[in-house]
Amino acid sequence: MAKSDPNTDIEVPAGANRAWNFHPKLPIAMSPVFDIPPRPKAALTWLIGTWFKLAPPLSHILLAVITVAFLLPAMSAMQTLDASWMLQIAAINFGSAILLGTALHLYLYVFSGQQTRLKFDIRPMEKSSRFTFGYQVWDNIFWSLASSVVFWTLWTLLYFHVAANGWVPTMQSIGQSPIWFVLFFFILRFWQSFHFYWIHRLIHMPLLFKHVHSLHHRNVNVGPWSGLAMHPVEGFLYFSGILIHFVLPSHPIHVIFHMYSLSLGALYSHAGFDKLIFRDTEAMKAGSFHHQLHHRYFECNYGSEEMPLDRWFGSFHDGTEAATKRIRARKKLIFAPK
Repeated sequence: MAKSDPNTDIEVPAGANRAWNFHPKLPIAMSPVFDIPPRPKAALTWLIGTWFKLAPPLSHILLAVITVAFLLPAMSAMQTLDASWMLQIAAINFGSAILLGTALHLYLYVFSGQQTRLKFDIRPMEKSSRFTFGYQVWDNIFWSLASSVVFWTLWTLLYFHVAANGWVPTMQSIGQSPIWFVLFFFILRFWQSFHFYWIHRLIHMPLLFKHVHSLHHRNVNVGPWSGLAMHPVEGFLYFSGILIHFVLPSHPIHVIFHMYSLSLGALYSHAGFDKLIFRDTEAMKAGSFHHQLHHRYFECNYGSEEMPLDRWFGSFHDGTEAATKRIRARKKLIFAPK
């Protein structure tokens, strides 16, 4: 039987994994969209739960619409490489990252707005010489702003410059193809998962892990700023997912939504808490236990829940203790002397 966590009304299943302060019901599941045989009802329920509840994807769409309507420079201005519009986009990116990262960190870690309720790992942010400036938070903020947001901005500048000049397929208005406009949001979510999985597997190769990805993996217990704390090579590869817009016709809302999903989405997914709670009410989905498992056990859950690539390629950790034993045995095989 399930028991109720005294700090929240969420039920915690019997036989909970004691390695965590909190975790969702185990075993965690992947998206049923790609299940064989197909499960249309389960897939529809999952899609509705992803898109029509207050969660990061919906917030990214709303923010993208606001950005394009009120903040984004005119396409005509972006035909030339002029500092004014380039700095405007840089201000949007740096400003949104700083505002959201600071808000999440202050609420969850400085003011302890929900104490340890729904926190996966109860340990605090670390002070250690292995982090830049000797403190995990300052390290994460530095690498987020000096590396990831820089490459987020550079990729965005490149796209809008070539789009403004008509060198890639674009959508001039929503009315041009309303069905494609809506459908492309769903495609982008699956593309993001597909691209992330393969880029992530690449930087887990021993040489790249040692010199590149290990910087991100210093964060075993993550906080909001950990999401974008990346080596410049990783930042360049991570935001290269924007290349899909160089091939498929995109509206500026699609592009900004996609880049917010990659950037601001990483701040949410590394929040360290399953959900945000305001006044004892669950207000919004936040962290990803699926990815939290990756940070603790490394050689598992390279992708995300949207596509079951980890399940297909044998690297899925479902949160159970049995899966931990299996992943540890797999890790020994991967790193065994040749």
